Amino acid sequence: MSRVIPIEVRREAHRRVVAVLRCLDVLLPDAPPRRRKKVANRILSMCDGRDRRVRITQSAALEMVHRNVQCISRDCPMLIFAEPLSKESNLFFESED
Repeated sequence: MSRVIPIEVRREAHRRVVAVLRCLDVLLPDAPPRRRKKVANRILSMCDGRDRRVRITQSAALEMVHRNVQCISRDCPMLIFAEPLSKESNLFFESED
């Protein structure tokens, strides 16, 4: 079943593609068509409104800590709160923008 796309949406999409291709004429005048297409797709993907930020999960945060921790006693009572650690890590990297 084919989905009908409103004419306004198609016009806006066409307008964005034309704008990106014009920018590439200036920014990458000597680039081969394959490279221009790749860059154009990346630019258009960035403009679609989706959040593509890479997030650190709780398990990834826990794994990073475990790989870099060494306890000196045999029965080390180390306690790690993975959820706050992952949230704090994500906030840290977002603040660099």
